[in-house]
Amino acid sequence: MSRVLAVAREDLRHALRDRLLWGATLLLGLIFLPSTANSATSQVRPAAEHVPLLALDLLTYTLVVVAAVGYAAVVGEREAGTDRLVLGLPATRRDLVVGKLLSRTAVVVAVVGAVLVVADALFLVGYGDAHLALFWTMGAGMLAYAAVWTAVTVGYSAAFDSRYRVLGALVATYGVFGVTVNVWGVVVEPLLAVPFTGSVGVPAYETAPLWLQVVERLNPMQGFFETLQWALAAVGPGTPETGAGLALFGAGTFLAFGAVPLWVGLRRFDRADLTDGADGAGAGDRLWRAVRRHTPRMGSGGASAGASRAWTVARADLRHAVQNWVVAGAVGLLVVLVVPDLWTGVEVSEGTTADRVVRDLPLTFLLPTLVLAVAVGYRAVVGEREAGTDRLVLGLPVTRRDLVVGKACSRVAIAVGALVPLVTVAELLVAVRLPDPHVGAFLAWGSYLLVFAAAWTAFVVGVSAAVSTRYRALATVFATYVLFSPSSTGLWDLLVRPLFSMPFTGRFATPEGVHAVNVLGPVWYRYLDGLNPIVALGRMQDLLLGLAGAGPLYGTAPLYAYSVAVVALFASLPLYVGYRRFDRADLG
Repeated sequence: MSRVLAVAREDLRHALRDRLLWGATLLLGLIFLPSTANSATSQVRPAAEHVPLLALDLLTYTLVVVAAVGYAAVVGEREAGTDRLVLGLPATRRDLVVGKLLSRTAVVVAVVGAVLVVADALFLVGYGDAHLALFWTMGAGMLAYAAVWTAVTVGYSAAFDSRYRVLGALVATYGVFGVTVNVWGVVVEPLLAVPFTGSVGVPAYETAPLWLQVVERLNPMQGFFETLQWALAAVGPGTPETGAGLALFGAGTFLAFGAVPLWVGLRRFDRADLTDGADGAGAGDRLWRAVRRHTPRMGSGGASAGASRAWTVARADLRHAVQNWVVAGAVGLLVVLVVPDLWTGVEVSEGTTADRVVRDLPLTFLLPTLVLAVAVGYRAVVGEREAGTDRLVLGLPVTRRDLVVGKACSRVAIAVGALVPLVTVAELLVAVRLPDPHVGAFLAWGSYLLVFAAAWTAFVVGVSAAVSTRYRALATVFATYVLFSPSSTGLWDLLVRPLFSMPFTGRFATPEGVHAVNVLGPVWYRYLDGLNPIVALGRMQDLLLGLAGAGPLYGTAPLYAYSVAVVALFASLPLYVGYRRFDRADLG
């Protein structure tokens, strides 16, 4: 035990100096706490309704901190070769994994606990101290949730030999079990229903028989949340809707969810060969060889030669990028995230028209498309720079501009190419399941999605060219999204919009009613708010759907032209800045 504690103490000391940890902590606070401050009042909703909603927000936000803290716990030492130094001391492989688990769990629990303390202070201001037991029942559950997910993450970190595989496994796990994506409800539950119903039909939740309640709790995420709701009802106000047996079963499922990956990770790490091995040529070496084969045809003069060089880099990078498992995994994740929602979403229900279903289709794609753009683009240039293979490519008749332009073209082609089949599948579902194929609307929102993917991918590639490490590229992209996210939890809605309003209204508040249907706000507000590229992209969607006859045009021609210009600037300016920084960078 002393060896484990020694590893844990040393790892804790290093983990607390990790900028990724503090960045994730800051991100959690910025996303979660402002929305809590705005809604923690009895005028918005009763405390008994507010506390479960806080838990729902934290279910996803906490995973950002867990992933940042835990994903490199073991595999980071393995990639750096320092695991052999630790294991050369009187410490076993199990000591290393268990020590890492203890230190990373302590960090995650401390971070989430600190956020909960601040949220509790906001809760006290809004509701008083009458509901502290209710709040900290939720808080204890969220600390347990963070600890279990940390065990999963450390288990994956011990099981795999690459940090990217660890991250891929985490994303895939959340995709299967998460309540947002609903792969469990769309795929797994219907299959498990066959022995009980003889079909893939699942009864409505309101009339769920016992077997369905058990099946739902086989999903550890669902089991955790159902158990948490039972505990909150037991504390009061209210009464639990299910028995204690189902609550214990859900809790047991969730604990097993943490124990199994940790056990598998221990076993795999215990049997792993930790000696330095030759992994073969990397993507950068293959890119160099591919460009080298085309060197005699590329020439060395004129603008046409420059275009040829960039095109050669683009073709070589496209061919090898699609063989990269990170890119392939991102495309697979896109399919996993989109197809279940498409299958359940392209269906007219009571009170919902076919036109509304078609107009809402882009919402199914937006977040998965953003994830795809980040995965495809963030390593495009900086990955070559970290590996040193950029110097190999640039040793040929290829300029730095050729490299950036070629990378941008190939990565945009991958993102767009991955979306086209899914958009086509969506239209086929519309044609089969709805009374009208809505061809005009399909062309409009399909074009919008491709523009969305191209703009974000170009932006990410520009960031990749501007920075010197992959982690800075990821941090910059995520910070940009947090800034521009116009949702109620994003900084744009919480800080930027009120700041824009102060010179005109004298109040630090967004003009009332501007986000209601058909209302864009005063002219000054429309243009200032349109500086946000996500808002501008949304207006482009409205423009395309309006021109296709699938919806009204609320804006004016100058406003739409302004939005198109903002989107073009969002895609092109980072590429230019990235090229200029990359052109001046010391690659030695």
